[in-house]
Amino acid sequence: DKSVAKVQIVVQSMENMYLYLTHESKDAIAKNKHKYSKHDITLLNNFDIDRYITLDVEDKDDMLNDVCDLIDDHNLANMRELRRFLKAHGSEYGMPGIKVVNSVLRAHTGLIRLYFDAVYQERKYGRGDINKETGEIQD
Repeated sequence: DKSVAKVQIVVQSMENMYLYLTHESKDAIAKNKHKYSKHDITLLNNFDIDRYITLDVEDKDDMLNDVCDLIDDHNLANMRELRRFLKAHGSEYGMPGIKVVNSVLRAHTGLIRLYFDAVYQERKYGRGDINKETGEIQD
């Protein structure tokens, strides 16, 4: 009750404050502090942390690669399946909220469509003759 009643002035950015509280800041990671689950944090008054998350180009590229890996590894054939998967398991893979993911994917819809199409084609025509580790077609 006391912590809810306390008002804290945010000097830096809202994102940095959130990373500080979850021990995901660079300083906390360097000090090997316990990482708190974002799901355990109660957000009050419809607070939406995703509005304050900003990603640099490298972060966006990494997230795009992670999403492509998820599509491939879990055979997700369309955006609805990806969305459901991220809602259920996104935090397990370190993915932010769907708003942030959508903002990254928006600039790469052609590539994402190719990944979805590949999964769909494998489902429809079944390619059990592909080595999952090397990608080579087996005889």
